[in-house]
Amino acid sequence: MRQHLLALMMFFVIFSASLAGCIGDDDDSEEQSEIELVVYYETTSGTIQENIQNGNQVSFSGVELTFNYAFTKSDAGEITTFYFESGDGSTRTEVDANETGEITYNYVTHGLFTATLGALDDAGNDEMMTLTIRIDKSTQWGQSQTSNPNTMNIDTTPDCECNSPSQIEIDSNVENPSNALGGLAGGPVTVTWKLTSNNVTKESPPEQLGDGQDANWLHNEIGPSPETWKLDVELNHNEENVNVNHIVSIKYSVDESSPNPMPTAQNPEE
Repeated sequence: MRQHLLALMMFFVIFSASLAGCIGDDDDSEEQSEIELVVYYETTSGTIQENIQNGNQVSFSGVELTFNYAFTKSDAGEITTFYFESGDGSTRTEVDANETGEITYNYVTHGLFTATLGALDDAGNDEMMTLTIRIDKSTQWGQSQTSNPNTMNIDTTPDCECNSPSQIEIDSNVENPSNALGGLAGGPVTVTWKLTSNNVTKESPPEQLGDGQDANWLHNEIGPSPETWKLDVELNHNEENVNVNHIVSIKYSVDESSPNPMPTAQNPEE
């Protein structure tokens, strides 16, 4: 009887171990991918630069990011396609893996984007990964010789389904240029800066500028709502011309993915 019980117990132990091994193998096979996706990239963030003078855009540069997929391989066949989805609503970028191993994308709008990078092989396998891309924006805005400065519009709405910017940084300068004619100096002017949204108004103390003087307003608006903000320079009279120069930056929290630069002296396998 005792030998019978021992044999029965050994059977259950062996059966349970075998069952556990089968279940473990199933999990491993589900997690394993036929494509080994390897992508290198130097950075995942940048700042758009815009320059507007007297109402005209004189320069604009987006943020170009390059992704190297050349080390990606498949155990099931040949890699046929690399792709990149920017997260800004643009159509997916695809390249022929036989022609190039790089994709370069130019971001022209600000936001904290979720980008998708992936590869396809000739067996129909698709492997992908996601990255968080942070794109800030800086605008240099100027107006010269004006007695009635225009409003600068600041659109803080991100071009993605993501968090709003963490702050607006303002560095503004107003100059009352010397306009002496025949030995007679120009008059003073009082300047006030205002930043407004639908529900917020921020105002600087008034600054009096004598002939040839200038003044700055530095302001950080933390957690701005996603809308069009307005930056105004108000003068107490319109008898003096001034020069206005704003540098306005829209910034996001530093939540981007870490860079993954290519190791030194590494080459794709032939």
